Amino acid sequence: MANLSARDAWLATQHRDGSPHLVPIWFVALGVESIWIATGRDSTKVANITRNNTVSVGFPAEGDVNGDAVVAGIANLHDQAPSAVLDLFVAKYDWYPGPEPDADVGELQFIEITPRRWIMGSSVSND
Repeated sequence: MANLSARDAWLATQHRDGSPHLVPIWFVALGVESIWIATGRDSTKVANITRNNTVSVGFPAEGDVNGDAVVAGIANLHDQAPSAVLDLFVAKYDWYPGPEPDADVGELQFIEITPRRWIMGSSVSND
């Protein structure tokens, strides 16, 4: 699925008041089963996921003949990521996330998203 090779995607979480929080993200994927994000521990994304771990991620087509794709899933927070995930960040962005604080966002938190439903451009069933 070419969408998972896109450079950037958009993460949607929900603020405390119920309004949406939509931000561009860097991400890596372990197939269609697991999408990973590294972000600042004090970010709005992390605060929102702590309260409500239902999220959506939008992926631009970037060459995928099926078009753009959106995944609805469940986000889980991790202090560390598997070495395979760290290796993917290095390969994709030439960036190693951790264990030292990041110069831009400070101490890192990893977000693992488990897809529950693919919408639009995916070859995975919506059932």
